[in-house]
Amino acid sequence: MNKLFSASLVRWRKNWFFWLTLFGLLFVSVLSSWNYSLSAAGMAQAGLVRTLDNYFFSMAPYMGALFAAFISLFLSAEFADGTVRNKLIVGHTRSHIYLTDYLVCFGACLAYEGMWFLGSAAGLLWIGPFSMTGREVVLYLLAAVGFAASFASLFVLVNLFSGNKAMTVILSLAVWVGLALLAGAVYDRLAEPEWTGGMYYYQGTLQEVAPTPNPLYLSGTVRTLCSWFLEFLPTGQAQLMRNAEIDSPVRLILLSILFTAIVLWAGLQLFQHKDIK
Repeated sequence: MNKLFSASLVRWRKNWFFWLTLFGLLFVSVLSSWNYSLSAAGMAQAGLVRTLDNYFFSMAPYMGALFAAFISLFLSAEFADGTVRNKLIVGHTRSHIYLTDYLVCFGACLAYEGMWFLGSAAGLLWIGPFSMTGREVVLYLLAAVGFAASFASLFVLVNLFSGNKAMTVILSLAVWVGLALLAGAVYDRLAEPEWTGGMYYYQGTLQEVAPTPNPLYLSGTVRTLCSWFLEFLPTGQAQLMRNAEIDSPVRLILLSILFTAIVLWAGLQLFQHKDIK
């Protein structure tokens, strides 16, 4: 397995798409940090305080698309070029091949996240420090590692369903979009207020409506299950991280481990029966 890992690392280091997107991410992150500092300064003049917390994790929802593009391009090339078949011919097991691919892709995802956080850290100079405690920042960073592990396991699995490079990229991005939309729908339902009413403008006058129960509000066991489902999805984790709304980072990390374990197990079972050409 060490030889497999070393060979995959060599391919990773020579991958032009990885280096182009890695430094492109750094540039975008620094530029976004600068732009945010300008808007934060304007809001401060209006009496609204914005801290680094409001910006630092704002790119989280978009990282999944980058992970999907790299992993699909990186792994689909192995199937298209016959690399996987050659690995089997020389005696490597399917389990070792699959796990090696996952570890390399997970490492690439961590590299992307490291560059994202490095660029965002420029906000310390322009925006100021976190309002979070140091422990909370560390837990949020670990949660980001958790959803990177989840995304990597997911897109390595998706790679098994197509032998065509272009189709693999499209399928991976489609899965990411679908899960992002699903997470957004669940998040919006959880954000529904328990009561509706208040003031509204009608026929030139401001009128008050008495508060009434909101039929879309989720409560009780249903709300708990939906909250846990949102935290289980890697796209849901990214959505919560963007808004700094993670109630329990430890639970989120544990759910990431559970998601990764389930998807890795499923991928290993499918890969054992995949026809390698």
